[in-house]
Amino acid sequence: MCRRYALYSGKKEIEEHFGAETREHAEDSYQPRYNVAPGEIMPVVLMSKTREKGVGALQWGLIPREAPDDSAARELFNAPSEELPKKAEFKKPFQRKRCIIPANGFFEWKQLDSVSLPFYIRLLNRELFGIAGLFDKWESPDGEVRYTYTIVTTPANALVQPLHTRMPAILQPEDYDFWLDPMNSDPEELNELLQPYPTEEMATYRVTNKVNSEESQGEELILPVMEK
Repeated sequence: MCRRYALYSGKKEIEEHFGAETREHAEDSYQPRYNVAPGEIMPVVLMSKTREKGVGALQWGLIPREAPDDSAARELFNAPSEELPKKAEFKKPFQRKRCIIPANGFFEWKQLDSVSLPFYIRLLNRELFGIAGLFDKWESPDGEVRYTYTIVTTPANALVQPLHTRMPAILQPEDYDFWLDPMNSDPEELNELLQPYPTEEMATYRVTNKVNSEESQGEELILPVMEK
């Protein structure tokens, strides 16, 4: 599972890393966020049908095109990789509407009796990375249009396993374009990209309990704290 992540890299770094220009409507989405929660509007990398990459501003929590209302967003903030070719909500987006979520790290919680301890997880070799995602366009009965996304998850690697059984599907940079290209629709080839990230290339440490509140922001949320 991934229900919180951090993105504090600036516009220029994100554009250069993903080789994508920011679309006009997304200019205001570049605010450092150290505790992103479902429901927030964040920068997301997409590719058009003409294979032009761009950074758009989408809301976290997938609302399928056919949904009668927006309630699905509260449940569909993650999409298990094993369900992408089969589950109705994910099947069509998996074929043609794949995206990448820029991130600097993500959070997970360790359950000890009645206490949940937050941990921050990041890569050792890169400050910024891309998480596989799906997106969709939803229109309400009164004409409101929303573009939303979900984070694809894989089974956890050995580093994340003590915290949770799932983790975000982190892509290798050389696989970004293949994942984004709407012309690529072979589920087996796409699923090959959705593997647990190598344990030896990641690090995790305990962080402040302040991250438990969705309202909390600031660099202190991703700094290590001494375990008691």
